[in-house]
Amino acid sequence: MKGFDDKWIKVPANRRQAAYTNLRPGNYTFELRYAPDGKQWLEEMAELHIAVSPYFYKTIWFILSILVLLSFLIYKVLSWRLRSLKEQQEILHIKVEERTRELEEQKKLLSTQASELYRQNQLLKQQNEKITKQKGQLIQMSKKVQELTVDKLAFFTNITHEFRTPLTLIVGPIERALKLSYNPQVIEQLHFVERNSKYLLSLVNQLMDFRKVESGKMEIVRNPGNFTKLLNELLVPFDAYASERGITIERRFRLPSCEIMYDEDAMHKVIVNLIGNALKFTPKGGQITIYATPFRQEEQEKLFICIRDTGPGLPEEEIDKVFNRFYQSQNKTHSSINGQSGTGIGLYLCKRIVQLHGGSICAKNNQSKGCSFRILLPLQYADADSLPAPTEQVKEPVGSPLALQPATNGKLTILVVEDNKDMRDYIRSILAEYYNVLEASQGEEALTVLQSQNVDFIVSDLMMPVMDGMELSRRVKSNFAISHIPFLMLTAKTSNESRIESFRIGVDEYLLKPFDDTLLLARISNILENRKRFQQKFSYSMDVDALNIEKESSDKKFLDKAMQIVKENYKNSYYEISDFIEAMGVSKSLMNKKMQNLTGQSAGQFMRNYRLNLARELIIRNRLTHNMNISEIAYEVGFNDPKYFTRCFTKHFGTTPSSMMENGTD
Repeated sequence: MKGFDDKWIKVPANRRQAAYTNLRPGNYTFELRYAPDGKQWLEEMAELHIAVSPYFYKTIWFILSILVLLSFLIYKVLSWRLRSLKEQQEILHIKVEERTRELEEQKKLLSTQASELYRQNQLLKQQNEKITKQKGQLIQMSKKVQELTVDKLAFFTNITHEFRTPLTLIVGPIERALKLSYNPQVIEQLHFVERNSKYLLSLVNQLMDFRKVESGKMEIVRNPGNFTKLLNELLVPFDAYASERGITIERRFRLPSCEIMYDEDAMHKVIVNLIGNALKFTPKGGQITIYATPFRQEEQEKLFICIRDTGPGLPEEEIDKVFNRFYQSQNKTHSSINGQSGTGIGLYLCKRIVQLHGGSICAKNNQSKGCSFRILLPLQYADADSLPAPTEQVKEPVGSPLALQPATNGKLTILVVEDNKDMRDYIRSILAEYYNVLEASQGEEALTVLQSQNVDFIVSDLMMPVMDGMELSRRVKSNFAISHIPFLMLTAKTSNESRIESFRIGVDEYLLKPFDDTLLLARISNILENRKRFQQKFSYSMDVDALNIEKESSDKKFLDKAMQIVKENYKNSYYEISDFIEAMGVSKSLMNKKMQNLTGQSAGQFMRNYRLNLARELIIRNRLTHNMNISEIAYEVGFNDPKYFTRCFTKHFGTTPSSMMENGTD
């Protein structure tokens, strides 16, 4: 088949057909030849022309028509697209023009707004400068107000403290005059003065408490104590006044006998104020009842205290106001214990103190007559560990100051430092019978006196010009030559901070104005007696800790150094006092002065007592072994004469060395 297969295909003679498939459209020639013998082909051939027509869709005309149609469609689509783009371009152009106009308008508007904002910004800037300037002025004014407030509080505190000094000069001499006077009329008049001066003192105390509360400096310090005992002690002074007016004070206490935790000073102020108010409003023949009992509220145990009277009661509109600051009842039908009107801060202080205790207070009218003030406080029982340990009590002189026998000679010298001349004269009048008294008006003058005079005791006021008592005590305790002198501070300040700071510096005692003359003498006597007791204990033990001297003080370091030097040289019998003083690096007079005041011994007695105490230890150690005799022990501790050693030992311990070794006498 030419055009499809150019090779000859041999087939057998009995095959009379040929089949072709998959012929592409076109013209083909089918050729056929024959071999009679099957080998030699005849020259003649038969031909058959075949024409294969294509499918209609493969024809030229169909393809051309399709191409024409596609071209037409493409043309139409392109023309539509171009038209559409042109229309969109026109629309976009219109929108751009419109947007441009809008932007131009907005630009004009923004420009207008920017200029307006700039103008406002300038105004704000000017206002800000004014505000900053005003702020600075306000800060300066605030600082000035704060300074004025501090100054006002300082003035208020100082003037209140200053009240205590003249009160001391009123109460003290009156009490002394009452002890010395036997004229009934004079005693009656003095009692009037004493009662009113004590009332004035109570007002001063209320003002000081008010200032503490307002400044937030009042602190509640709970300590274990017997609350029933406190109530009974507080009611004793009121019983006499109540009996004069026929008023019965009934006690209904159902408190446990064990100790509870409370601030005694704070509760003293609350109870006294409430009982005083009850007495003011209770008429003659009336009754006041004080309740105190445990009370359980919301699973918590509380202490319920109630002061109930049979007076006229409180108007309903005043019940919520009586605890307000400076509020005074309009009900004038009452009688004051001291014949004075109230100040309007007593109940306010009671409320604040109770609140600081974590409790509450309220006033209620009774159903029958009178009113009740009710207090609820958290009840906390004292643990055994928190109870104060029993301490050795030193008896203070009671009654007449003649319990202190005046010395006919060899009186101690006391320096009184006080800026108020009348107070200075009053203190001198108290002390002059028993001591030599030197005076100074302020701290610097006191230091000058201390440098030129031998002083055994210092009594100083706290608040003074030029140099106050706190700075004076600091200077005294930091000056090695006078640091051993006992220091008693007199002050009108009641704050714990002042007391703590004074004791931290090294003040031996703190006495509050106004004070009792007997109490002042007793405190001085106790300090001196305690020092003698410590010195006596030291002489038998030669232990510096027995002197009860502050560990970090220069006096303690001085004695430790002295003990170390003696310890290193006690065996040397030729080691003399001059060697000891030279090793200490101080003068002979200062050495003896410090030793005498700190230990009650001279430098020579100090060395001798140290050797005697060592000898006593050796004797006790040799009771059983008898390795050393008395003479050997004397030589061992630095004595070169056994007889002298025996005399010194017997005088110091009250027994001979041989008796102690043989009989075991300690």
